[in-house]
Amino acid sequence: MQLLNKVIAVMNKEEVRNFKLWLNSTNASSARKDILLFDYIRKSADKYDEDFIFKKLYPDDDKNSFYRLKNRLLEDIGYNLSLLHFSKHESNNLYLLLGLYNIFISRNEPEIALFYLKKAEKRALLIENFELLDIIYANFVKLSYDLTGINPEVYIRHRKENAVKLDKIRETDQALAAVTYRLKLSQNYGKQDAGLLKLLDSTIKEFAADESIWKSKTFQTRVFRAVSQILIQNHNFVELEKFMLATYQRFLDQKWFDKSNHETKIQMLIYIINSTFKNHKFRESLDYAEALGEELSAYNAMLYKKFVFFYYNALVINYAKTDLARGVKALDEAEREMKDIKNSYYDFFILLNKATLLFYQRKNNEAIKNLVKLYLNDHYTKTDVSFKVKIAVAECIMQYESGDGESALKRVEQVKKHFKEQLATDDFKREWFVLKLLPDLMGIKEPEANSKLHTQVTRFVKTAVAESVEDGEVLRYRAWLAPKVGIESDVLGE
Repeated sequence: MQLLNKVIAVMNKEEVRNFKLWLNSTNASSARKDILLFDYIRKSADKYDEDFIFKKLYPDDDKNSFYRLKNRLLEDIGYNLSLLHFSKHESNNLYLLLGLYNIFISRNEPEIALFYLKKAEKRALLIENFELLDIIYANFVKLSYDLTGINPEVYIRHRKENAVKLDKIRETDQALAAVTYRLKLSQNYGKQDAGLLKLLDSTIKEFAADESIWKSKTFQTRVFRAVSQILIQNHNFVELEKFMLATYQRFLDQKWFDKSNHETKIQMLIYIINSTFKNHKFRESLDYAEALGEELSAYNAMLYKKFVFFYYNALVINYAKTDLARGVKALDEAEREMKDIKNSYYDFFILLNKATLLFYQRKNNEAIKNLVKLYLNDHYTKTDVSFKVKIAVAECIMQYESGDGESALKRVEQVKKHFKEQLATDDFKREWFVLKLLPDLMGIKEPEANSKLHTQVTRFVKTAVAESVEDGEVLRYRAWLAPKVGIESDVLGE
């Protein structure tokens, strides 16, 4: 996609409306070529056809005029976006003040320029933009040639003090960039002598010569955020667990946690809970879930409402593996605790998880009732269609296991028809297999009674897939089918 198309594609409604008002304020006309091109690009999106719009705008085949139109439109959008957003972001406003300073300097109006330069200094100090402060102090020194009221020594001293801060920030950013880059390149964390923690430590020390930087709470917090995101993106939960436990312990040892960064402490606990869960350390995960519950009460429960969902999520995912009854009990408690928090996603989460846990307890009718309620939930309407397919397939399985063959067959046909487009793609071949299999299963008690069916199910169960694929299934299809062909479901992950 060309740059102009990309810029238009990411513009929000406010930006589009403001831009068109700005264009029409100069010359309102439905025949304006720039507006016609802008509207066409917005509406066509990925189906953009340059030859089509070129011929429509320039029947005389004037390519040069078309290219000039595109360039002018891109410049106009950029100019208008900068006007719209300059007051919304502190750094933009700072650039505006510096721009005004330059305008009046060029007009030989140093006193007016000084007014805007002082405003720029205040703003830069407020938002701690030390890079621009360096430029501002340099301009004060230059301005002292024209205005005797400015003592250059004061600003020379300010500039030197600012340079120290700036150097530390640059070292911090350089060290963090090096850590991130090396981490992305390394593919075998923990498989080499130099494991992840060793790699981080050596890289930070190499690029942050100032010991106060790599031993600072602020820097270590930034490392935590950057590294954890990379590990999550790579689904490297083994190293995420090691890294998070070491980082959390470092913060405890240094007594870095306090009210100001309590949210960081809670986030670290959530990462530890999720990584230990992913590594099948359910007891440890539950222990850290209890620690999270205690932290939610700290400082007059200031972050309780924001993170209480994560606490109950931690309990549910772990009890789903260790104690189904306690999992359902945790969901009931979550429903009571979060009833005052108006969030349709929380209701969606509770209903979906209740349905699955009740199904695993062989309470099929209760499970189906929760799924029916889920279909009426506001969040369900916004859910991605791919997840809706998986929910629908899970319901079909529940209907089948409930023993109501007629309802199950009817629901299977409804799902096939409703999600026909999705089920025709490779992304949903596992769902399609289950939907095709269910009617065949209904005609017999066990797959062993049909050698062809038994072979199909066995092959499906024994075909290993990425854990991330099965994590995306509401009911794990292989685990559900395994006992039907005499395979223990708890060995599927090995």
